[in-house]
Amino acid sequence: MQFLYRPPAPLQEDLLHLIFEHAPCPETLAYAALVCRAWVFPAQAALYKDIQYSPLAPCRKDALLARTLRSRPHLLRFVRRLSLVTLWTHSPTPELCDWIALIPMHHLRDFLWTWERGHLLPSFLSLPAVQTTRNIDLRGRLYTLSVVQSVLDLPHLESLSLELSGDEQGTLACSSTKLRHLGVVAHGGHSPPLDKLLAVVGHCIKSLRIVSTFGDDLEGDSALVSCILTHCVDLKSLDIAATGTPKPPFSAIEALIRQFVSLEHLRCSTGAVPDIFGAMPRNLQSLQLPLALSQEEPLLDYLEHETASLSLDSLELIRHVKLGFDDTPNDS
Repeated sequence: MQFLYRPPAPLQEDLLHLIFEHAPCPETLAYAALVCRAWVFPAQAALYKDIQYSPLAPCRKDALLARTLRSRPHLLRFVRRLSLVTLWTHSPTPELCDWIALIPMHHLRDFLWTWERGHLLPSFLSLPAVQTTRNIDLRGRLYTLSVVQSVLDLPHLESLSLELSGDEQGTLACSSTKLRHLGVVAHGGHSPPLDKLLAVVGHCIKSLRIVSTFGDDLEGDSALVSCILTHCVDLKSLDIAATGTPKPPFSAIEALIRQFVSLEHLRCSTGAVPDIFGAMPRNLQSLQLPLALSQEEPLLDYLEHETASLSLDSLELIRHVKLGFDDTPNDS
């Protein structure tokens, strides 16, 4: 009896995309692109989807990446996230990053730029791909608010993260923005630049993340809370984090929670006051707080009350709770 060999059916392209998304390392994707013609497109799409590039890095990997993208510009259509690291902004960075200008519009979703010294180069913000990106993360010192204004003017921007030292000069004007998420690392705590930023975007954002030196300046903390309450009127998600060493309980968080009755997600890494659970919004779905052991009983009472009030018509019980308990003794 003669048996005929039937080759296995080729995998569908959408399935290949899903498989290569979970490749363990870039080398695996590079070899996969050499297997057969059907694997080239999905393997390259996964390989160049997320790029980290440091033009002045001493290793050859970054130089080879730039050379490849210059000589094969068709690969740039796969870039969805670009993480750029520059040390000195007055170094010959533009010449080393010329390939970024070739990324097609509406392809880049995330642009993360980290620089250590020097002023932000506006030329990068004017590139076609950056002009149409949705999420921008700037990690470096901004000397003037004019750079922030140029970012806020981007027509497709939905998420912005940046750092403020507190001494940035200039003014900000309201833009017709799609911005919904704002993340600020406020190195100087509450400051006029932070006030100006929240004044122009607070009305449209739904999610706010503030990282600052909470606990060092109680008057400044109260001013920051007042600024958030004044300008951010429709928050759904609030994330408050403290820099440096753990700080004592941040009592002003209670005022924020009581104000934002429609809050759905709350994360606070600065500590919570014992009566914070009495102020929890009814629509809260996600809660993440560090608590002292002395606060265990108020937490259990709150959860018991929520469970008892649960009905078939009103599913308002918190869906996700993540708590970190501090076993240090309470001096009070």
